[in-house]
Amino acid sequence: MEWVRDWLWQWILPIGLLVTAVRCGFAQKWMPLRDFRRTIRDTLGSLSAKQTAEDRKESPSQRQIVATALAAAMGTGNLIGTAAAIAAGGAGAIFWMWVSALAGMLLVYAENVLGIRFRRKTADGWRGGAIACLRYGLHMPLTAWIFAVCCAAAGLGMGSMAQANAIAAAAKELSVPPPAAGVVTVLLGGWILCGGTKKIGRVTAWLMPLLCGIYMLGCGWLLVCHAERLPAAFARIFREAFGFRGMAGGFCASVLMQSLRVGICRGIFSNEAGLGSSALLHMETAECVPDRQGRWAATEVFLDTIVCCTLTALVVLTASVPTEGADGASLLLAAFAESFGTFAADYLAVMLILFAFATFIGWYPCGLAAARYGLRGGAEIYLPLYLLIGFVGALGGAERILMLCDCLNACMAIPNLLGLWLLRGELAAETERMQKNENTER
Repeated sequence: MEWVRDWLWQWILPIGLLVTAVRCGFAQKWMPLRDFRRTIRDTLGSLSAKQTAEDRKESPSQRQIVATALAAAMGTGNLIGTAAAIAAGGAGAIFWMWVSALAGMLLVYAENVLGIRFRRKTADGWRGGAIACLRYGLHMPLTAWIFAVCCAAAGLGMGSMAQANAIAAAAKELSVPPPAAGVVTVLLGGWILCGGTKKIGRVTAWLMPLLCGIYMLGCGWLLVCHAERLPAAFARIFREAFGFRGMAGGFCASVLMQSLRVGICRGIFSNEAGLGSSALLHMETAECVPDRQGRWAATEVFLDTIVCCTLTALVVLTASVPTEGADGASLLLAAFAESFGTFAADYLAVMLILFAFATFIGWYPCGLAAARYGLRGGAEIYLPLYLLIGFVGALGGAERILMLCDCLNACMAIPNLLGLWLLRGELAAETERMQKNENTER
């Protein structure tokens, strides 16, 4: 499993994701990066808009869909993963995480535009995302089935097992034994998940703004305390991104390649762009405008990586702690403890528990949508299996669990990228149609 993980994630998938992102960028005329101000205005600026009564009956609100998508993406990767990227790839890894975020915004825009374009209403609900693109857009039912099975398995690994393991590890810092943390996670999570996407959306709609607000306030306070170190932190990010360790150290190609590889891989792990999971959540919308869901998905990647991961990185880089040779958790704890003292451990433990639990419930709709297609009649057992795997994950070792998740994510990404590449002509045609409609409305 380690060999497969390294073979896929060292260069093959990062390069494949970047190349596909550039190709999609040309096809969609660089939306949504072009006129990004409008993207923010049409997404975050419209959250106060009211949904019609008919829409509320049939689907979650746009706020709930966005909150669930953020919950699925924002997890331990934004905290410990960012610190681990700095420890493994240097400060320059953050620059390449930004690059992966820009590529990710192009990818999730394409995923959602095509996912809405080819979605179908079935007896089980909407069928969209990569499944619809491969099944109805390319008429490749076997490839669609492979993606669905891999996505359902990834939901069990990345969504359930890995997050329950992170919750148990963080709860252990609060003197809660892993079995007890696993039981609480399963019971509370099961109560929420039994309510379906509407209940998940209601929970994430209030949990994510509160959680992100508390974490951003904590990071903001630390950055205010170390404001004079911010210019040096940014300088270090750009210097090490291109292989320069110091003024006297000169250029080092190995430093450049390590920063690039670690930054891109960690960025993808954080925002999940290119995996196809985003479109499985946005397909539930009552709105049938592909461009709007594509812009929303891109905004979610922006908030996940450019905002949240950058705040974490700056907290680490402005702290007076050594970054090389440390693991992500200890490095992040040391950075927060410099100003928060003994309170830092409890603060981070609570943040990790809540972020991981949000991902635990946010990933379930993705896995369930895939299970409905890939497992046919087996979708009924997905919830009990999801909860059982979560309890097992709370007792397991983190290293093997994360290795399994990397392999499953790769298995999702390959058919999804294949679909995006083969449907680039349809993406370009859809972009032309959307622009004509926009010009007509004007």
